Amino acid sequence: MFGWRAKIGMMIPTNNTVIEPEMAYFAPDGVTFHATRMVSSRTGTASIEGLHNLVSCVDRASEELSITGVDSVLYGCLSTSFAVEGWDQQFQEKTAAWMPTSAITALEATCLAIKSFGVSEVAVLCPYGEALQQLAASAFARHGLKITTLKSINVTGLRAVCGVPERDVYRAAREMDMCGAPLLCILATDLSTATIIRQLESDLAMPVVTTNQALCWATLNLAGVHDTVPQGGSLFANRFVR
Repeated sequence: MFGWRAKIGMMIPTNNTVIEPEMAYFAPDGVTFHATRMVSSRTGTASIEGLHNLVSCVDRASEELSITGVDSVLYGCLSTSFAVEGWDQQFQEKTAAWMPTSAITALEATCLAIKSFGVSEVAVLCPYGEALQQLAASAFARHGLKITTLKSINVTGLRAVCGVPERDVYRAAREMDMCGAPLLCILATDLSTATIIRQLESDLAMPVVTTNQALCWATLNLAGVHDTVPQGGSLFANRFVR
């Protein structure tokens, strides 16, 4: 039997082919992840309009996951929280209307993961275009975090982001000037990072937080699973505090 310890629900954009295999990579024994998908764009290009369309899908997705009977729920699009004011709280309210299950957005999970290391400054690597890059700093500031430096690999096609090889993400991270930041954060749920986290932590001599890693850590804890996940890097040894 699968999911005998916890079943975790995921609301993810239709283009995202990264988050499901990464969650399976991180998942401890007895934990399963179950997804429902949301259409963000029919043009193949990321846009603010597409992010608002995702939001319109959440009631339907919440109903579906309520029937599934999951133990915690994640919202698997980080940039929605950049573009939609108050989205973290709105998401809590929308899911609570359908089920009593604890729920969390990608932005909240990422920021909580960073704070679990006791830091307030962070270097950021992302795939975003200029518009979302500009929104990232203010979104992090709302959570009490300062981005000391931000580097983008500038891949904005929805399918293209999912196809960026992990070696390219690794090299981009190694080439960054961290500007004194004690931690590197790699953003986006559709950017592959799972298998390079431990190597980056070793080579950079600092903690590394990625969005999918943070979502897994947060939702496991919300579901009452507190395992250390060796392949997930140093984050999984930290206490989850909301």
